[in-house]
Amino acid sequence: MLYKIKAQALQFALLISVIIAILLSAFLLLTHVQSFFRIKSQELIGATELANHQLFESLKNTIISEDTVSTAIDSKTLKLAANYHGTWIKTISEVIVNNRKISKAAFSGTALDPKTPNLYLANKNSPLVVVGNTRLEGNSYLPKQGIKAGNISGNYYQGSSLYYGRTIESKETIPELDAAWFSYIELLTKGQSIEEDRIVPLEKEIENSFYNPPKIIYNTDPIILGDEKISGNVIIQSASKISVTVASQLTDVLLIAPTIIVQNNVKGRFQLIATKKIEIGKGCHLSYPSSVTLLDKNITVNTNQGNASNNKILNFTIDENTIIEGSVVYLKKKQEVQNRIKTHLKVATNAQIIGEIYCQGSIEFLGTVKGSLYTRQFIANQSGSVYLNHLYNGKVLLNPIPGYAGLPFKNSKKDVAKWLY
Repeated sequence: MLYKIKAQALQFALLISVIIAILLSAFLLLTHVQSFFRIKSQELIGATELANHQLFESLKNTIISEDTVSTAIDSKTLKLAANYHGTWIKTISEVIVNNRKISKAAFSGTALDPKTPNLYLANKNSPLVVVGNTRLEGNSYLPKQGIKAGNISGNYYQGSSLYYGRTIESKETIPELDAAWFSYIELLTKGQSIEEDRIVPLEKEIENSFYNPPKIIYNTDPIILGDEKISGNVIIQSASKISVTVASQLTDVLLIAPTIIVQNNVKGRFQLIATKKIEIGKGCHLSYPSSVTLLDKNITVNTNQGNASNNKILNFTIDENTIIEGSVVYLKKKQEVQNRIKTHLKVATNAQIIGEIYCQGSIEFLGTVKGSLYTRQFIANQSGSVYLNHLYNGKVLLNPIPGYAGLPFKNSKKDVAKWLY
């Protein structure tokens, strides 16, 4: 009997020993797993911080290239690629550690600074004449003849001051954009982006990450964007015309065609590049960062008088009650002589540009820009007459977007405009 009790006690002791051993093993395994995941988490956190750091460092001296720059640091491989995407610079920063990849991508553009112009009017030996409810805030770069109040058909300047900020003498030309970007836009309009193996059909729903090569929708015939939902790294290009209807859902898409028509009340976030004509209808809202660019390749009569019918043709218009958050750009080949009395860009009454307007020709500006307006010349077509360097009811106000980043100006500091996906 005593022997049996001793045997049972021994078995119980062995059982307890096994249980304790199992518990100790489980504890050691749990500790090891936690330590492993802590190390891996620290690696990923470190890699993420390094990817961000590499991207921000690249903004200090952005080098545009189709090639990816690769660097090895300890056990990490760093890769960086920066190239243009419409108006902005698309930068992708990658860090590879132990076969795991962390990627960051962003659109970047010129950062604001205390000297950023709110208004920049080229110095063409003619003063700026403000009329009606015009208001100028911030930094106004003006011709040496300065600014004065005027009237058009009995409508006098209504402000208590000619400007609300400070004035600086401007130069003969407006600040230059990066020449490489201008060349990129020109090549893009000639079909540089079209690669056969990346062409896809237009479907009801298309989505593509900016970490992937672009998907291209191309047609020689006009393209009408109806109820399609398209987002991400997608380029839509037509050799003739693109029409964007109110039913479309476009997000971060790039559209290229000689003529682009955006119908009334369209909402979205996209970029437009055209060479013949751009019409933005009434009540549209293009959210930040959007852009609208006309690289004007129309043949015009380059005299002060010109052809009366040609001068009345508007190739770039933004209609009433439309809001564009981003950039509106009119480009003209530098060697071409300007037609002084032709309107190259018209922004209608109650239209708002929150960001930048950059016009290498003459702008008829009746709306509001909250940010910066650069132009060679203002023009006002009122009561059957043409008034040169007259700003009629236009408002140039301060930019409300914190950390706004915009057009690629020459030798400029960059900042992130939008993180990509």
